[in-house]
Amino acid sequence: MQKIMSLGLTGTLTALLLALLSIITNQPSHVAAAVTKSTAPVHGLYLTNGTFDGAHALTACTTGYHMASIWEIHEPSNLRYDTALGFNLADSGSGMPTGYGGWIRTGFVADTSSNVGTANCNVWRSGSAPDFGTTVVFEAGFNTGPPSSPLVGNTTSCSAPNMVWCVQD
Repeated sequence: MQKIMSLGLTGTLTALLLALLSIITNQPSHVAAAVTKSTAPVHGLYLTNGTFDGAHALTACTTGYHMASIWEIHEPSNLRYDTALGFNLADSGSGMPTGYGGWIRTGFVADTSSNVGTANCNVWRSGSAPDFGTTVVFEAGFNTGPPSSPLVGNTTSCSAPNMVWCVQD
């Protein structure tokens, strides 16, 4: 009997706490029960201020950062743009600049083709004019609503100087 009363009291206290939490968070009690603050680390991201040819892209990022793979920055809302380290424009605010791009790792085998998404300056060892690497830019404009993917890819000669996307280790 005492155990049953104890469980009843615990259940009542839990219900009261959920009701109070729902009032504080202005959410229904079933939603309030799921409200928790994430403790997942937020990785920094930046676009270098300097430019580098394809053979020097891997060494462009400051200590604690590395040249980003497309898959590390594909969802920019999960990242924090590092305005102290990165390239900024007048309207960048705390976000990344749009309309400016940089070298990006593709996750592909050594490739010097002009195919967007695979070209990687022979895995970032080539600075030669006939070889190509992939660059991405965050979309600068949209007329009919937010773009489905904020990234636009291109290929550039490995000898061309480009900024580099860097992501925190």
